[in-house]
Amino acid sequence: MTPDAEVRLPRPPGVIRRAFAAHPRAVDITIVVWYFIGSALGISLDIAASATWDETTGSSTWAGVPEHLTWPWVLIAAARILLIAATLLYRRRFPLLGLIVIVVVTFGEQGMQSLANGVALMFLLYAVPVYRSVAAGWVAYGIAVGGALLQSALSFWRGTTEFETTSPANLIAADTGAVQSIGELVTLSVVSAMWLLAILMLGINLGNRRRYIAAVIDRAHQLVRERDQLAQLAVAEERSRIAREMHDIVAHSVSVMIALSEGAARASERAPEAAADAMRRSAETGRTALAEMRRLLGALHSTGEQADLLPQPGVEDLPQLVDGFVDAGLAVTLQVTGEAAGDRGQDLAVYRVVQEGLTNVLRYAGTGARVRVQVQRDTDRTTVLVRDFGPAPGEPQPVAGLGSGRGLAGLAERARVFGGKIESGPVASSEGGGWRLWAVLPVSAAASGADGSAGPPPPMQAGPSPAPPREERR
Repeated sequence: MTPDAEVRLPRPPGVIRRAFAAHPRAVDITIVVWYFIGSALGISLDIAASATWDETTGSSTWAGVPEHLTWPWVLIAAARILLIAATLLYRRRFPLLGLIVIVVVTFGEQGMQSLANGVALMFLLYAVPVYRSVAAGWVAYGIAVGGALLQSALSFWRGTTEFETTSPANLIAADTGAVQSIGELVTLSVVSAMWLLAILMLGINLGNRRRYIAAVIDRAHQLVRERDQLAQLAVAEERSRIAREMHDIVAHSVSVMIALSEGAARASERAPEAAADAMRRSAETGRTALAEMRRLLGALHSTGEQADLLPQPGVEDLPQLVDGFVDAGLAVTLQVTGEAAGDRGQDLAVYRVVQEGLTNVLRYAGTGARVRVQVQRDTDRTTVLVRDFGPAPGEPQPVAGLGSGRGLAGLAERARVFGGKIESGPVASSEGGGWRLWAVLPVSAAASGADGSAGPPPPMQAGPSPAPPREERR
């Protein structure tokens, strides 16, 4: 299957039907024009039929205009023609109303014009189930048959025996001869009803097919829209994931490099060797971050080249992560308890939570700050706590304004994937001050905190902190 054929959407079958559907007004006007032609032809036949042939004289005698075409009855005939033409023009919008109008206006003498009026009645009876519903079609059928029976009965009782000139429904069923009995009237009415039933069945069949095709085409378009929306959501989710990974890599590495560079600048005169070592560690951190970014971006290439793949960091890599922050000047204690759940995705989330927490401590509390990191792995959840105690006395004020606004938001998104949650905020001065980042990650979605199984966070009282004012951590 070619790509063009794969994406081609279905459309209504039939070239002629599609052309008619594309120009509905032109079709309606054409039908009305032909109705006018039929009506004019019927009037002409009525006038011509007024002439009689005299065999004795060998000449024709014209009896005059038929009574229903004389003044003022000709006004009624003209109004009837205009009303029926209007119902044909708007039969798509008001098919049932148009049929009722035709049934009402065709009571009375019509002459040969009843041929055109009968065809118009059939058009409206066909249009009701096509443009409305099957139920409306049966209602229209009942109205048409009832009107036809009433017209036939009234004509029979008045002694008018030429039923084809009084009832449009009797176009095919009626005979040009006289109906002499009630039995013939009933037979004629049954045949007329069967003829109208055939028109109704045709309309129901085509109407149901039209609605089915329209539903199939609409469903196909809906599926295409859903596919495009899902693709857009997938792209947005992938962009968000890449942004989180890039933030975790860049924010951590840059914060460590800034801390090491500031320390090297302060120690360059009194401890040149320590300053040089700090700069070497800063350069190593930058190279590591650059390698991670290259691997991340390499996985996005659409070419056939193979990207360098390495295992994602996890809980077992936390000691190396902590060592990097210790080298940058933080006093970090790490405590990991419990057995691993075997979920690499959750281990990566735990690693990123600790990384983001320590990065924020280095960014906002500065070097020398004391940090406690606790990772508790239970059978149904993993709880992570990163707690600092504010800036260390005597240390220089940390550089502010480095937050990108993605850190905690990215952590919340990671936790949501596992049905967990993230909370952060200042610690009351009675508990030592500082800042606390707490996360709980259920092992499975069934252990989600939505049912309360995640448990409450450690006590976190809002209160003033002895630490200098710090902007909200990101």
